[in-house]
Amino acid sequence: MQQPVEAPTPKALADLVARCDQINRFETQLTAVEEARITALASGILVMRQVLELELIDPEKMPSRQGRIQHWALSGGACKEAETPVIHAVRGVFVLDEHEQVKVLSERTWRGQWRSVTLWKNGDHGVSAAAMLEYLARLTGLAQKRAPDVARQLLARSEAVAATHNLLAVGPRQRGA
Repeated sequence: MQQPVEAPTPKALADLVARCDQINRFETQLTAVEEARITALASGILVMRQVLELELIDPEKMPSRQGRIQHWALSGGACKEAETPVIHAVRGVFVLDEHEQVKVLSERTWRGQWRSVTLWKNGDHGVSAAAMLEYLARLTGLAQKRAPDVARQLLARSEAVAATHNLLAVGPRQRGA
């Protein structure tokens, strides 16, 4: 004995379609906002690269066109502690180029050269915009945590330079007789 199946009314279907449209629109808008924030964080991280100790990628390890601009590793190395499981699972390395673009290096040869360099976008390599935003926010937090130590190192260097001021000759150089 089969139970009767109730079919949704056209009004109920129209309401469902309207809600799904709203969800899709909200998803698109939210992704756009996340990508804008990713761009802003990438710009800031480029400035923070020394504090974060981002490793400069050897240009000879990059495909020829990509080797013309500088790239810094965003994952692995000194940033490993900020990695999320999603970022860690990627088969490749996230990098930041001098134009503030996040890219993915993948397909490494046995000589250590990268065959593929792609501009990262939402969903690439299994990393959503939300996951990338979280990771870049963690890197920014890591930079804030490291900044005082880096500033103290710079202060010590500055004091050492200032201490040598009295050792330098003041005025024009004297010629030996």
